Amino acid sequence: MFRPTVEQEKCTGCGECVDICPTEVFELIDEKSVPVNEEECLGCDSCIEVCEQEAITVEEV
Repeated sequence: MFRPTVEQEKCTGCGECVDICPTEVFELIDEKSVPVNEEECLGCDSCIEVCEQEAITVEEV
């Protein structure tokens, strides 16, 4: 099981993580990315790779 986290102060709301996530973990809420389906995270790290702000971390739990 994986837990994605978005540092809201770093997030610019570009939506790249929303677009690339294969399991729709993220949604843009108030122009910021929020992991709304974190239980669906596969730990593929696509969101980390695409985030230019380095706002996303994924930890195994």
